[in-house]
Amino acid sequence: MVTMSDPDPIHKTSPLWYGWVILAVVFVIMSVMVSLRNSLGFFFKTVSADFGWNRAQTAGAFSIGMLVQSVCSPIFGSLGERWSLRWMMASGVFFGGAALLIGSSINSLWQFYAMYALLNVGFSASTFVPQVQILSNWFVKKRGLAIGIANSGQGMSAVLNMAVPFLIAAIGWRDSYLALAGFAILVVFPPAAFLLRDHPRQRASLPDEPFLSPSERSAIEREGGELRRMGSSIPVGAPFWRRFFSFRFFLVALIFVAVAFNMTGTIVHIVPHATDQGFTLPESAFIFLLWGICAIAGNLISGISDSLGRVSTFIGGTVLGVCACLLLAAFVRGMPPALFYCGTALSGAGLGLTRPTASALLADHFSGPGFGRLNGSAVTVFALAGGLGSFVMGHLFDISGSYRSAFMMLAFASLAGAGAAITLGRMYRSQQFSS
Repeated sequence: MVTMSDPDPIHKTSPLWYGWVILAVVFVIMSVMVSLRNSLGFFFKTVSADFGWNRAQTAGAFSIGMLVQSVCSPIFGSLGERWSLRWMMASGVFFGGAALLIGSSINSLWQFYAMYALLNVGFSASTFVPQVQILSNWFVKKRGLAIGIANSGQGMSAVLNMAVPFLIAAIGWRDSYLALAGFAILVVFPPAAFLLRDHPRQRASLPDEPFLSPSERSAIEREGGELRRMGSSIPVGAPFWRRFFSFRFFLVALIFVAVAFNMTGTIVHIVPHATDQGFTLPESAFIFLLWGICAIAGNLISGISDSLGRVSTFIGGTVLGVCACLLLAAFVRGMPPALFYCGTALSGAGLGLTRPTASALLADHFSGPGFGRLNGSAVTVFALAGGLGSFVMGHLFDISGSYRSAFMMLAFASLAGAGAAITLGRMYRSQQFSS
């Protein structure tokens, strides 16, 4: 069995710090795997029409996928502390790609569900859970920057998915699933398997090496590791369940709930909201693309949390998100389209700031032994809240006939998340849990 401490026979031979290679590979994995999972919308009408499924039946595939992710996340979080993150992520990419092979031969609804369930097993093993763990090993001072760049893969996925309709039109939906599977296995799996490394010591390097002063470098080498430098607030050996049920983790979970509500609610419902207000389908596709581009920008800018502070950055993203919700809630036919575009841009930028900052906050407060299980638990909370947020928004539309109350709900959720972040910020990171 491969462990995180296994030595790498390939030592550093290039002036390029290997942490940048790790970040680039993680970004590619995030972009492609999120794109594959979110491609359902482009197959939606074609597949449902071919088999005569209604929209609820077809959309059930995504809901089942989110449920699978919520179950798998803590499992992979715990596994990441015992096995190699490198091979877990590579296996996840391969498994997710292989799951799409089912798409070329599905003939029943349960096979369609099975494909998305298995895809989300691979998604869980290769994206949010191990991403935060592996980047936290390589980046400490610049953790916010690293997680922000990696999370920009979510926005990049919206750009990549723009090619899916053309692929379906050219070769059909069955062969499109084959093509996407081949791309994951043949293009993304090799760098994941051969380039990722769990820890800087496997490349004869140090965390944050380009950002260390000579005195910091000497201190770390003298201490023989970076764990003391991380400033973890959790003493070694603290029981997992005590940390899980702590007020600190409750605040982090509330932050994840707020972000998940907004992210999935917006992704699922912003296009239907746009078409309800008179935008054409091509215009609505542009709106979704605009959201993705602005999310990328927000993700990249979120690195300012390393210097400005996590809480300040999160509040800044929340302000943008609340303004976006108010604009989208108030928009009706006849209003200038620029207002809808503005709301969309603010939503993408706000979520781009808050999503990676939430992960950085989690790592700041819980990094160290046992972090994998807590990170996996946080992703479970995110997945469950995300599925609930999309459903609640749809339910509010069904009972009111508009998205006004739905987007107002997102605004209130954002404010609740900001309140949790402010409270968390007031807790001293040096505060330790009692044993």
